[in-house]
Amino acid sequence: MERTETRGRVSRRTVVKGMAAGAIAMPVLLRGSGAWAQDVTGTVRLSGGTSSPDEEKLLREVLADFQQKFPKITVKYEPVPANYLIKIQTDIAAGNAADVFYVQSEYAQDFMSRGVLLDIDDYMSKDNVKASDYYPGLISAFVWQGKTYGIPKDWSPLGQTYDTTAFSDAGVKAPTTWDELRSVLTTLKQKSGKPALVLDAQFERFIMFLLQAGGNVTNKDASKLTLDQPEVLTALDYYYGLYKDKLSTTSADAGAGWPGDAFAKNLAEDVMEGNWMFPFLKTNAPDKKFACAELPAGPAGKGTPAFTVSYSIFKGSKVADAAWVLVRFLTGPEGMAKWTSLGLAMPSRPDLMDNWVKEYPIRKPFADSGSYATPAQFGPGGQKFISDADSILQSLFAGQVDTKEAQAQLVTVGNQDITLVPATAPTGGVPSGATPAATPGT
Repeated sequence: MERTETRGRVSRRTVVKGMAAGAIAMPVLLRGSGAWAQDVTGTVRLSGGTSSPDEEKLLREVLADFQQKFPKITVKYEPVPANYLIKIQTDIAAGNAADVFYVQSEYAQDFMSRGVLLDIDDYMSKDNVKASDYYPGLISAFVWQGKTYGIPKDWSPLGQTYDTTAFSDAGVKAPTTWDELRSVLTTLKQKSGKPALVLDAQFERFIMFLLQAGGNVTNKDASKLTLDQPEVLTALDYYYGLYKDKLSTTSADAGAGWPGDAFAKNLAEDVMEGNWMFPFLKTNAPDKKFACAELPAGPAGKGTPAFTVSYSIFKGSKVADAAWVLVRFLTGPEGMAKWTSLGLAMPSRPDLMDNWVKEYPIRKPFADSGSYATPAQFGPGGQKFISDADSILQSLFAGQVDTKEAQAQLVTVGNQDITLVPATAPTGGVPSGATPAATPGT
């Protein structure tokens, strides 16, 4: 799953080297686009960020499969190795965006609210593509004012990855609650003399505690900022408390580039990262023994952000039919099964997850979080908000502000950066026909 468009997030865009694609059994039923698609013609430009040569190679193989099935449609793949978010927005402003391009869930509301994406509900209906074909917490990330503007191509939650040798030597097990996490980290520190958990001062990491406390950035329909709620302070107190009490440390303090790097170098015994770290570990720490677990539950129960990316169609595309046929194939059972066989990302279709877990059984806890994962979204204006929020958390970890002041500052930048929508306008959430789940928003 490419994370190149994220502001310097090495932890979510790390180059994966030498990773061979695994083979995942295809489901018996491969439902393709309707018969009408065989008559569609056109040249479709496809653009997106990449995180490794192996990922790009595999996508080209998937596209070759598509070309065999739909020979009248030509795909021109235009990968963007760096600064993807800047590039695609520049292309949109110039009216020259690719027909199909990636949209990251964190910023999907920015794109959807600006009217630059094509509403695909009619296409979905025509080809019998249902929202319930995808995890509710993923498809909902690309719904705005009751309309669907993208299909999630893959995803990853945050989960725990821990050093089984260190945990065994300390006589501890993977924590399942906040209280247990503090207890386990205390025991590990007593054993090793250093913080066991490497966790950076980033809002995209803080949000897991926010969700577990029962909070979020906005309410479900993005009509109200909720950063002033007591759940936010509860999450800040716990998150910063781990660092203040030297039970956690940052990557920089540990001498690593990102938490996964710290774990590979034995500078961390526990990290809370996404599925993207496993190919990195395979290359950089192939002999390291580790196991995975779901994130510890907080006062409001289990919670994890879902980082997902859609295939979306540019509203200005002149080959929308052909673009949809491509999107349909890439997010259908066959295309997605092959795409996620690399192991860098997880399938966004529940019907593919059992086979994926058989290939990567150690990651089952990550897959299990699909039933409650919440899309990581910050409302229209989220691109600016996330940058400002990171700065506030860094000030908190530097001891320049306390948690109450940090919350007040988050409220201030939230009000400045996020454009709320009228409460009467239907926005995100699970579209009609989806499986009900209490995942999107709070």
